[in-house]
Amino acid sequence: MRGLTRILIAVVVVTANRESRAAEPDANVLAAFIDRHIDARLKAEHIAPAAPADDAEFLRRVNLDLHGVVPTSEQAARFLSDTRPDRRARLVDALLADARYGEHLADVWQGYLVSPLADDRRARADQFRKWLAERFNTRTWDRISSELLTATGKLDENPAVIYLIEGRLPRTVADLTDLTSRYFLGVRLSCAQCHDHPFVAWKQQEFWGMAAFFTQVQTPGKPKLVYNVGVKDYLELTLNSLKDGAPDGFLSRPPTFLGGEELRADKQTTNRAALAAWLTSAKNSYFARAMANRTWWRLFGRGIVSPVDDMHAANAPAHPELLDLIARQFAESGFDLKFLTRAIVSSRAYQRTSRPGDAPDKQVALFGRMPVKVLTGAQLYDSLVAILGAPVRKPGGGPQADARAEFVQFFSDDGDADPTAYRRGIPQLLRQMNADQFAGRNVAALAARLAKPDRSADDVAEELFLTILSRRPTASEQKLFRAHTTRAGSLETASRELTWALLLTSEFSLNH
Repeated sequence: MRGLTRILIAVVVVTANRESRAAEPDANVLAAFIDRHIDARLKAEHIAPAAPADDAEFLRRVNLDLHGVVPTSEQAARFLSDTRPDRRARLVDALLADARYGEHLADVWQGYLVSPLADDRRARADQFRKWLAERFNTRTWDRISSELLTATGKLDENPAVIYLIEGRLPRTVADLTDLTSRYFLGVRLSCAQCHDHPFVAWKQQEFWGMAAFFTQVQTPGKPKLVYNVGVKDYLELTLNSLKDGAPDGFLSRPPTFLGGEELRADKQTTNRAALAAWLTSAKNSYFARAMANRTWWRLFGRGIVSPVDDMHAANAPAHPELLDLIARQFAESGFDLKFLTRAIVSSRAYQRTSRPGDAPDKQVALFGRMPVKVLTGAQLYDSLVAILGAPVRKPGGGPQADARAEFVQFFSDDGDADPTAYRRGIPQLLRQMNADQFAGRNVAALAARLAKPDRSADDVAEELFLTILSRRPTASEQKLFRAHTTRAGSLETASRELTWALLLTSEFSLNH
């Protein structure tokens, strides 16, 4: 009888586990829903969707989106030779499992959360970037957000505190309120700092109610140098403590969650801890929707709500039901960013070509084709390193990390720049061609390595196209290169010139 009981208990446990697993969000199911919803909308609008992207287009796109760098020629050749029907799913799984995934997201979010860096702050920012990379690879979004909002201690011990610091001083309550509302809630509360928002329902009292959560990291009078003493909460401080040096629009308010609920006094919990608990709750629709929309925006170059940080009743989503479902599934997954990313990039919508059809603008607006995105400064730099090797530094030049930081800052736009807008010109092109980061020696070395005496022009052309553009050359491109090799007088000279030509094409500087 006891044996039978144990068997029955085991059956119940196994069944319960299966039901629990079945109830968990499935990335493929969510991808299928994305496609059904978008296809139905396209059909209703009489817009034909673009054709699927070929393997080379998908390979380069997903590598840049998930790793921030083009694939190597070996990776490209291997994937393009793969005939398995699940090769794209296998590629996505491999990219998400690689540490480079977190490093790329760290680049992205450091740009959001840390102001442009002076030389004396780059070392601290690099600590923060490494901390973010480890968290994005191993933590869920609610955990990462909580650690940032509640960070305490010294920077050397806890790099997350850089979120609270501007230079050597605490960020102001107004700045922290703006950052937190934009990047964790997807709303622009800063417009209500000095007066009620003129067009949206946000009130001045809502801004200062949220701002009150951050007063405990401020100091009345002259702020302390937090770089030396670290960050901690001063429990006795309130907005009233700031009256002598009140910021613009100051309004004394108790800590109040967005929506109107005041924080109940609790000396056992800091204001920031209470804010983090409320903000990262699965019941908080702002939190899940903000990250779902921002991830979609980052991958598609266009949010379901645009601008991506201005979600409110008067700025309706292009696909309300789709955003609701993605946000809900994201919350049910435990705010698993890899789940969210896998679902989006597995959809047919993400895997469509960027080549325009009969109604190109409407195709993009309704996600019927992939828009063309501009490589960020970090993507451009890291791709050049992957292709040409480490930058050549002149004698007395700074460390490699400085070369990357300088390049990225030169090529980067402030804030949430439109990923599809090309704002670069001659200065950026000259910097790419002539700066210390990529001297001609790197190009010459690549050409010399490829143009061996036993190799044909077709062999070299194929490897250069795979290395730089992640695709094989067309028959006409190979024919042109053979002819150019004859005119150039040597395969090495022709290879060097083809390398420069490919690096300066729009195909290289854009993500299709």
